Amino acid sequence: MNSIITMAVNKDTRLFTLLIGILIIKVLWIISLFSNFIIKYYGSYDDYYIQLNNDIEYTLHDIFTILMGILLIYLYNHLTTKQVCIEGHTKIYLYSFGILALIGTLQKLIHTYYFREYRELDDEIKYEIDQEF
Repeated sequence: MNSIITMAVNKDTRLFTLLIGILIIKVLWIISLFSNFIIKYYGSYDDYYIQLNNDIEYTLHDIFTILMGILLIYLYNHLTTKQVCIEGHTKIYLYSFGILALIGTLQKLIHTYYFREYRELDDEIKYEIDQEF
């Protein structure tokens, strides 16, 4: 068993690191799913902890999707000559799915966190306008 891990690390450390990272993120995501039940079971009706757990869950899921996109791009890069158990158009499609997963998740993160300030500013302006009239 130890020799299998040594071979995997020696052959491609980037792939091995990426796979271990994906596995860790997915395990943490599953823990966050079950912690939601624990928070509700022990009677913590405070919305702060539920919202915090939901934010952690969504963030871990977004990180997982980004890492899976990177994995698809890394494995099925159509510019390399290596065959990864498939070839041809299927390889290009999987490479494209990786790019689309990466772009879609980054777009979601940008709209969620970057443009939130502008939405909050718009809400404040609308509130001030409503107060004047």
